[in-house]
Amino acid sequence: MEEGVAEIKKIINYIQENNDFSIFYHLDGDGIASAAIIIKAIEYQHKDINSVRPTNYEDFEGKIDLSEFSDNIILCDMQVSNSFLLKLKTKNSCIIDHHELIDYIGIHYINPKMWGDNTYTPCSLLTYRIFESIVPESGWIAAIGLVSDAGGKEQREWLKTAATKYGVKLKEDEYLYDNEFGLAASMLNSMTVRYGREGADEALGILLKTKSLATLINNEKLLSANNTVKNEIHLLRAGFEHEAEQYEDLVYFYEVPRMKKRYSSAVITPLSIGPEYYGKVIVFMSKIKADTMRINMRANGLDVKLPVVLKSIFRKIKGNGGGHDHATGATIHPKDKEKFKLSLVEEIKRQLKESKTQAS
Repeated sequence: MEEGVAEIKKIINYIQENNDFSIFYHLDGDGIASAAIIIKAIEYQHKDINSVRPTNYEDFEGKIDLSEFSDNIILCDMQVSNSFLLKLKTKNSCIIDHHELIDYIGIHYINPKMWGDNTYTPCSLLTYRIFESIVPESGWIAAIGLVSDAGGKEQREWLKTAATKYGVKLKEDEYLYDNEFGLAASMLNSMTVRYGREGADEALGILLKTKSLATLINNEKLLSANNTVKNEIHLLRAGFEHEAEQYEDLVYFYEVPRMKKRYSSAVITPLSIGPEYYGKVIVFMSKIKADTMRINMRANGLDVKLPVVLKSIFRKIKGNGGGHDHATGATIHPKDKEKFKLSLVEEIKRQLKESKTQAS
């Protein structure tokens, strides 16, 4: 982290020099853990927090009125749209994220890629590294967010150190999810899946009040949500196994019922890192309105960049989306569903062919 010392100092100075913050965080385990660490760091320095808002990518397509929030806005674990970025520039905004942002002039911004660190670093670990000197006891929270966002594979050494510190026994699964950190991550994510935005807010509140990992994983509300979601996940996975449309043993499309959409990420992520579908592309599609279909994609184990794939497709059909190389979301019109599917298969095959050619 030596290369990032200057950037980290700028973010700490931002907190120290301002007061009355509004915090936007992604409503998943990584976002919840990141927000918890930020809130602890702000409160440690006796600063005020005006509001805390769980946020999803779809929110940026709507009309969030920033005049309702304080002048100092912190965004964590959220890849923002260009239109929302312009809104943020009217405030004294700070973005802490592992999604790369190109046009950040006028924004306090930090991302590991700024100092050449291209390892996969979930936002919770980045946030902990920024504020570790202020809230060193938050390492277990960072570990939960890290495994929640499939960061255990690339941040294995850090996670091993954290596991030793907090008495967690790691197993040999590739993403180091099968342990108490992973159980806690599942429980936090289940609150969002079960109760939506309110669930994320409640999960954050529980996390902030909890002093240890052992206490968190015995929380009755979290346990109840986790058990309910597990059952729904089992049913949705069974639906995928029986009904997924397969293209050349490479891409699998599954249309998720609208009322089950909120379970999509909880199903698609473990599918994509499991032995049966690792090295495949999995696409979940949900029609949520007459003119809107949501797309959730994973491509773990493949040398492809899904945002590049989407960019190419959206030259042919109307849509938008983005995310990580191997995990992205998108929105299209339902009438373009079949064209999207064919274009996606075509673009995936093209990228794989190019990667193979470059390698040889």
